[in-house]
Amino acid sequence: MDSDVLPQNTPLATYFRELQTQVGQVKTRPLGSLDRVAIQRYALTIGATDPVHFDLDAAKAAGYRDVVAPPNMLAGTFEWGLGTPESELNRDGTPDRGSPASRELRGMGAGEEMTIASPVVAGDEIVLDEIVDSVVAKQTRGGPCVFVTTAHIFKAPSGEIYNHNRRTIVLRNPHEESE
Repeated sequence: MDSDVLPQNTPLATYFRELQTQVGQVKTRPLGSLDRVAIQRYALTIGATDPVHFDLDAAKAAGYRDVVAPPNMLAGTFEWGLGTPESELNRDGTPDRGSPASRELRGMGAGEEMTIASPVVAGDEIVLDEIVDSVVAKQTRGGPCVFVTTAHIFKAPSGEIYNHNRRTIVLRNPHEESE
């Protein structure tokens, strides 16, 4: 379906139009490198028990030069750095990024696919390609929604792909949640 299912002059319709112009565009940004402590903390947090995530000697014995990131670490932590100051967070705790219209929407995950191509070890430099794959307006039982699918390709500066992640979110106007 297209935008005619969306009530006009709503944040959802505005966001749909804005995002449609970005379909297929690649935004590339360097994320920096993973360090041993970040990998160990993430592995501990998710309950990963393989010693290659914690112990340098175990990782080297398995053929790696340093500790190995759990397979979902890149997709789970693709916002690296210091984080967003609380004053710049939306009411729901998410970073205030994107257009003013997107800040007024309610969103939730609607699916994710991940392909792990190559393990990531401490010290690896990571570059992220973000691509808006599709933006689709649909009339659902709960009202009009916009489904946004993005690809996140995590790779080395040389181009070697570590992880390819496709994520879909569904967005709707917040006032429609209470109806």
